[in-house]
Amino acid sequence: MGRSGFRGAMRAAFSRDRVTGQVALGLVGLLLVTAVVYGVGIASAKYRLADVGAWLTAKSKGVLVHVNGPAAKVDGKAALLPQMRNHRIKVVQDGNTVLLVDLDTGVVSRIDPSQLKVTQSKALGGLNLQVLAEAGKAYTVDPVKGAVQQIDPVSLTPVGPSAVLSPPLEEAGVDVRGTLWVPVPQLGEVTPFRDGRLLPTTKVGKAGDRLSLVMAAGEPVVVNSTAANATVFGSSGVRLYVRLPSTVRAANAETLVPARTEGTVIPLLVQSTGALTLLDSGTGRHQGVALKLPKHRYQPPQILGPRIYVPDESLGQLHVYNTATGSSEKAIPVAGRNSSLEVFVKEGMLWAHDPGQPKAVVVDGNGAASAFGKYETKIPGGDKRQPLPSGGSGDGRTPPPGPSPDLPSSPPRPPGAPTPPTQLTTRFEGGAMRIGFKPSRGGTPTGYVIKDVPQGLTASPRSIPVNVGALEFSVAGGDCDKEYRFRVAVQYRDAQGRASELASDPSPPVRPCTAPLSPRNVKAEATAQGAKISWEPGAGTDDPSTRYQVSSETTSTLDIKGTSIVLSDVFTNGQYSFHVGSSNGAGGNEGTSINVTLTGPAQRYPIQHNGSGSTAYVRAKPDKESAQVFTYKDNGHTLTVLCQVKGANYTHPNNNPDFAGNLYNKVRTPKGDGYMIGYLAKTPNSAGSGWKTFLGLPLWRCE
Repeated sequence: MGRSGFRGAMRAAFSRDRVTGQVALGLVGLLLVTAVVYGVGIASAKYRLADVGAWLTAKSKGVLVHVNGPAAKVDGKAALLPQMRNHRIKVVQDGNTVLLVDLDTGVVSRIDPSQLKVTQSKALGGLNLQVLAEAGKAYTVDPVKGAVQQIDPVSLTPVGPSAVLSPPLEEAGVDVRGTLWVPVPQLGEVTPFRDGRLLPTTKVGKAGDRLSLVMAAGEPVVVNSTAANATVFGSSGVRLYVRLPSTVRAANAETLVPARTEGTVIPLLVQSTGALTLLDSGTGRHQGVALKLPKHRYQPPQILGPRIYVPDESLGQLHVYNTATGSSEKAIPVAGRNSSLEVFVKEGMLWAHDPGQPKAVVVDGNGAASAFGKYETKIPGGDKRQPLPSGGSGDGRTPPPGPSPDLPSSPPRPPGAPTPPTQLTTRFEGGAMRIGFKPSRGGTPTGYVIKDVPQGLTASPRSIPVNVGALEFSVAGGDCDKEYRFRVAVQYRDAQGRASELASDPSPPVRPCTAPLSPRNVKAEATAQGAKISWEPGAGTDDPSTRYQVSSETTSTLDIKGTSIVLSDVFTNGQYSFHVGSSNGAGGNEGTSINVTLTGPAQRYPIQHNGSGSTAYVRAKPDKESAQVFTYKDNGHTLTVLCQVKGANYTHPNNNPDFAGNLYNKVRTPKGDGYMIGYLAKTPNSAGSGWKTFLGLPLWRCE
């Protein structure tokens, strides 16, 4: 069941009180699996399945099959009792951990791949129970009750205490470190769970926002399609915040998001419009693609290599878009019309099938698709790869030829005119917005021009002739806080020889910037003006509108431009933590923190109030009773003052109140550092009783 199907089932389940526990417990007793490995036939043997493969369900037959991916052949199966047939079964695969989840009853079963039989089976929840396994950890999530629990992936018994979140819960995921992440849309939050306890939550939207969790290269990314943004997490928390194109927030349209991707690029599809966004969670950059898709029922897009695969359940096929060439490729038939497709990527291969139909397809990283039958009774001979099915109803019948009646219609065009440019793409790169397109067909085009360029922005080139390699315009300038949409028009001569043009639909939205990555080389230096914090922009951050957020234990967050700031409220020697983040109209980042020890720079002041024959003492501590370090006779000596500190009260022998106090200067002498009572140094505030208070900058406090 895909993510969109999960949401529909959740809405139905949460609107009624359905009890499944008794059914589940009954099924545990009935569950029986027999194993067959083709060419062996001995159920008690130890079996070795292909290292690169996947388990697929065949619910109408009550069968689970294992398929060798490179060979596109079934190499093992496990048959369930008839009572399990036609239930919605989800297969959870993590290395040698293979779990079957009955979504109708909440029964979870473990298959031992070496024996091809169920070794454990337990009722762990109810309708639409989620079971997740990754990095050797396994969890259950009850989306209706809000309960989360770690389980042993072998015995299926609880590990540690459970926890409860505010239901209903969205589809969860497990990161590369084995931590469970659960979106809680009722609160607009995502909550991690590990070792029996809930970890601190992160706000990723408003209460009721539509949240989708993606595990991209093992790291959690929360897509908020209500607010059109994405929050990217790393090992230490939020790493990046990205504003997505406003098309992601299309009204009355569900944005389809895959549950996981093997790389950092995440495809997002607005199924009602065909607006495709490719978000790179590693860099925060994204690209928009205007796909022209029929108004069908889709499952979340998947990415493998340079290709995006869009499961079309109405036609039972995969639409294919090649990001390397910027063009659509021939669709891949999977099953019949009105299918319930399950499509996922595992170990560098894409798998697609309808659990209720016999046909399935595996696609490799080069886009080569191979069909196979899930109900085969023996290893087929001949070539390893089987011909692709021709589509149809799933029983071998080919649908009538001709275009689908619900394909998007194009406005009528003049006779002899070419088609408008199609599949416009947008991205920001190299300091400019890039607008690509596919050329027109038919007619006699003479060139292409870009339209809707606002005043103050510069497009290059002014026009593109036909039959050139790169069909792309660049637009420089613009405001990072705004989105821009462009059209591309084909120029041609009409039947009367007049110059005419025909414009495309608007491009996907694009900003003239990308979300900045965390600042680099953050440094802190003690200066006479305070603590100077400096940094370099994050890699690839080239937007002049980027602002930086600087904070410390003593300083509230300051929002500035530039790559340095002096904090005048920091002038005490000691340890500090400084944090520098950055943001612009496209998003922001978690920033960079440093821990440093700062010691203020020394200042030079002459000795005063040490008349002829008088002695100024430097003590080991800020106390006149402590050991003597050094002495100065008379005035005229220049002191190296390191810092100021409060110490023991001092009273001058002449009882002059102007010479009584507890402020000391730490000074450097030929015999080492020591402390001298404050009035003896001619600091800017030393007149009268002014020396009794800290001078402040440029002189730092000692501690």
